[in-house]
Amino acid sequence: MRRKLPPLRALVAFEATARHQSVKAAAEELHVTQSAISHQLRQLEECLGVVLFVRKGRGLSLTKSAIQLLPRLTEALDGIADITGEVGPDKGKAIRIGALATPALTVLLNELGGLQARMPSDIPVQFRKIEFDDDLDPLEIDIALQIAPKDLPGLDGWITELLTPEIYNAFAAPEWLEKRGLDPCNIDVSSLGPRDILLIDSDSEQFSQIANWFDQATFSLDDCWTFSHHIWALEAARAGQGIVASTDVVARNFVDRGELVPLNFPDFVSHWWYRLLIRPAREKDPAVIATANWIRELINPHTASLKRKMLKK
Repeated sequence: MRRKLPPLRALVAFEATARHQSVKAAAEELHVTQSAISHQLRQLEECLGVVLFVRKGRGLSLTKSAIQLLPRLTEALDGIADITGEVGPDKGKAIRIGALATPALTVLLNELGGLQARMPSDIPVQFRKIEFDDDLDPLEIDIALQIAPKDLPGLDGWITELLTPEIYNAFAAPEWLEKRGLDPCNIDVSSLGPRDILLIDSDSEQFSQIANWFDQATFSLDDCWTFSHHIWALEAARAGQGIVASTDVVARNFVDRGELVPLNFPDFVSHWWYRLLIRPAREKDPAVIATANWIRELINPHTASLKRKMLKK
């Protein structure tokens, strides 16, 4: 039997507009122009033979017909999204997690047991390396942990959630401190040399902040060890080669294992933030929800200040 259906685009446009009570917000969500949304709404009203919206100041107010239609239409569209999300080579089962190398190696991969405990054994989990400037492919990744400037807009077609800023502090291996006879709670900068400092040369913001730590030093930061990747500098510090600037999130496991000790230098908050990106088609997938909660718990500020941990010892 042939179904008598209004145009699907018009129904989608109505659902988004009614949910937001705004043509502008609906246009932004659906990545179309406001005039396209208005055209679809007029088409739906003509098809149904009812008025769906009335102007109320600068916004929209739903008529009785719209109020009756909205919840059932939302439920129907959610059902379509769930069904189509299960179609594909992996039938929607595999969870594909994208992450930058540094948080993946220092945080996520150290805590796989926490994800394993939440994830049904029949759901494959795949990790994919991403870069800072990646335009994520929804056919390759379902959920991603990214680091980007706080004011950078989220990627089109992805749900973006800010988690926490990068908070930098100074760290060194306990063996290095003991060998140099240094107290982590009272580092005398004037006693340090350029080869005691391990810098990441790709972050100009971090470099300028670190310069404030060594304003009483007798050397230039240009003469220090420099590394093109955070992991390299962190590993050099862990191997007892000097002082590194790292974030509370990245260094937490090293501190917990006693491999690094936070120093008394003042921390600073970067304008770069950890953020979570989720593919909308799988936003309500229980496995994706479990993965998102796992990442939130590992990255969010509840991890507390490492400096306070040091002072309690």
